[in-house]
Amino acid sequence: MTAIFYYIGGALWIGAIFYIFIILYASFLFNPKEGIIITSIAFISYSLIVLLEYFNLIPYKGLFKITSYLYQDSQYIVTTILLIGVAFTLIFITGKNFAQILKEKNEELSQNKKKLEELSNQLEEKVRFRTLELKKSKDQLAVLYRISRTISSTLKLDDILQTILDFSIKISAAGRGSIMLLDKKKRIFFIKIPYDKSEKNIEKITFAENENTIGWVVENKKFLYIEDLENDKHFSKIKVIRRRIKQLLIIPIIIEDKVTGVINLENTSLNPDTIDLLMSFSEGAAVAINNARLYQKIQDSYFEITKALAQAIEAKDPYTHGHSARVVEYTELIAQKLNLPEEEKELLKYAAMLHDIGKIGVRGIVLNNPNDLTGEEYNEVKKHPIVGEGIIQPIELLQPIRPFIRHHHEWYNGKGYPDGLSGENIPLGARILGIADAYDAMKSDRPYRKALTKEVIIQEFKQGSGTQFDPEIVEVFLEILKTKS
Repeated sequence: MTAIFYYIGGALWIGAIFYIFIILYASFLFNPKEGIIITSIAFISYSLIVLLEYFNLIPYKGLFKITSYLYQDSQYIVTTILLIGVAFTLIFITGKNFAQILKEKNEELSQNKKKLEELSNQLEEKVRFRTLELKKSKDQLAVLYRISRTISSTLKLDDILQTILDFSIKISAAGRGSIMLLDKKKRIFFIKIPYDKSEKNIEKITFAENENTIGWVVENKKFLYIEDLENDKHFSKIKVIRRRIKQLLIIPIIIEDKVTGVINLENTSLNPDTIDLLMSFSEGAAVAINNARLYQKIQDSYFEITKALAQAIEAKDPYTHGHSARVVEYTELIAQKLNLPEEEKELLKYAAMLHDIGKIGVRGIVLNNPNDLTGEEYNEVKKHPIVGEGIIQPIELLQPIRPFIRHHHEWYNGKGYPDGLSGENIPLGARILGIADAYDAMKSDRPYRKALTKEVIIQEFKQGSGTQFDPEIVEVFLEILKTKS
């Protein structure tokens, strides 16, 4: 500093710049008390230099030759010190105010940054929530699509309702559930599709149409949710308390503005989104039930037409009146005992009703002949399976039963007609039909003989087992005969 002031001489004011930077630094980065102390030290230091110059204790060399040596003037010295003091004070105050403004702006920026972060987090949360909602909606649409495909791909009511129940339990996170349908004749709701088919006495659980929870749903046509069934005061719990049901959700299945079924879900929470989806399921169930009923009406009508056709054929032979209907009955008993699928049972029913349709081409005099048939007459009778197959060939619905009708007179040992098939080469339906047909023929009066006794019939089947008849089916049928009077 001595060297600096030595050379600047009369320009001593320039030296104040050094202290100004210190004061500004103090005003920005220190608290007011510390800043005042630093400013005071700067003022004292600068004043001391001026005084040292005044007392000629600092060597002096003028910056310009024409510069007068003012620092020997006491008035100038006092003025300089006062002005410097005022200048330092104003600089400190201005710097402090500026620092305060910067601090406030910085705090404002920090608050805005915090708000932005909060908004960003909120936006991120909304995006995440919306993404979850979209994913959930996608999953729900996928479920509805699968149910819709199930409904459109099959008319099997049990399969459709089972699919709906499975998804309902999965979507609602229920412990278990069931689908109940209304028996219109008895006016009761019964369990059509249980959660656990092996549950003891599940088929015995029924509710009257106007009883308890079901009655409320039927009357109001709305879903019912009971959060604490055990302590609920509005509904009786006699039938359900043993099932340890805490929460109960009942969704109505409405057809033509009437509750014809319900989806029961046990031990599940209430969720608005889930309710909307379950209501969609119930609408799907309603469509399925309605379709199944319409299809059943068509099937029943079609079967009645088939039955009428069989009766018209049997009118040619008074001895065979009701034969086809009885063959249907025996065929169904065998199919039931063999645990055949429902589709095969349905096909067998049609085959049994129409198995002798080919006899429409056999002369009545041959059918009612009380004597032994001639070779020509027997050959005419033997053609009726082929004629029957030809009659139903144009009917699309009856295509699967053509082999049954054609081969129901084949023998297990290959000596039957019309094609001489043997063993497993004979369609199973035809083997079943052959036994049912033979049984009714033996137990009925014929023009050439009287009906055989049950004992004789059983003996005939035992003798024919493995030759005319499939031995396994004979064994099954004999078991059935034991239970029949």
